[in-house]
Amino acid sequence: MKKQINWGVLGAGRIADKFCTALVSVPQASLHAVASREVQKGKAFANKFKASVYYDNYVSLVNDPNIDVIYIATPHPFHYEQALLCLHHNKPVLCEKPMTMRFSQTQELIKLAQKNNLFLMEGMWTACMPFIQKIKEIIAEDVIGSVQYIQAEFGFSTPFDADSRLFNKSLGGGSILDVGVYPISLATMLLGKPSSVKSFSKLASTGIDEYANIILQYPNNATAHLFSAVTVQTPIEANIIGTKGKIKVESPWYMATDFSVILNDGTSKTYSIPHPTNGFEYEIIEVINCLQNNLTESALVPHQQTLIVSQIMDELLKQAGVDYTIP
Repeated sequence: MKKQINWGVLGAGRIADKFCTALVSVPQASLHAVASREVQKGKAFANKFKASVYYDNYVSLVNDPNIDVIYIATPHPFHYEQALLCLHHNKPVLCEKPMTMRFSQTQELIKLAQKNNLFLMEGMWTACMPFIQKIKEIIAEDVIGSVQYIQAEFGFSTPFDADSRLFNKSLGGGSILDVGVYPISLATMLLGKPSSVKSFSKLASTGIDEYANIILQYPNNATAHLFSAVTVQTPIEANIIGTKGKIKVESPWYMATDFSVILNDGTSKTYSIPHPTNGFEYEIIEVINCLQNNLTESALVPHQQTLIVSQIMDELLKQAGVDYTIP
């Protein structure tokens, strides 16, 4: 079993910076290389995190024989082609969420990874955090009874700028793909695949969704009410309500350290699980564990979960009238 896992990072932006801040704190992880098409940016990134190598193109990164796994940290419209490039060069992949812009692309990547016996995981870091595992355990032990309702939102207010990543359709702008993926993933982790998907959205002049009200209905009649926004600030809290009580997850719930269990009889218990660094370390450790055990799929972020979330987002975008197809 290989003790040290050499990482390659594709992209040198803000999310890659946060990821590598955690990466260098994980003993079994080593940042071997970073690739950025902006040479000076790549050099500075490599120097900051003490990477052994930096590349000014992605092909050189995927051809590096010393890399065990590649983290794709670019904007989501580029994930599909870059993940294909990695998989075709026999490289395991951790791809930042959402894995792709559409369900058919996500399906294709997963099928290719399975065919080539390669590890592939969507970078839904929330799913790897201890608070989620503890919440799953509490639900499995029937502490709050049968889950009937999930409420979760993720909204922030940004001034409109037609050229910015959040509002530009060609850059994958819009709330559903950018932050809606979080509450949708939470509902999928806890309730599975919905039987009905409904949404009410507001579109910007650029054709992206500024916000989306989302209602998911499940075969057991449980319901999830979710909300995502790039122009509206929300509390960023989550509530999981069962027949015996509820779990309240404090803000920001998607990277929570604190949550409370409040039962119908008035008793309550608060949990606090601080992050050693910034929360990305759990995702990194999960990938390393999978690779060291020759697994091609994570149990914490299984392919089926990624597919369900991708399919839900496809339907939400269709209902909203958002089409990312570029002529």
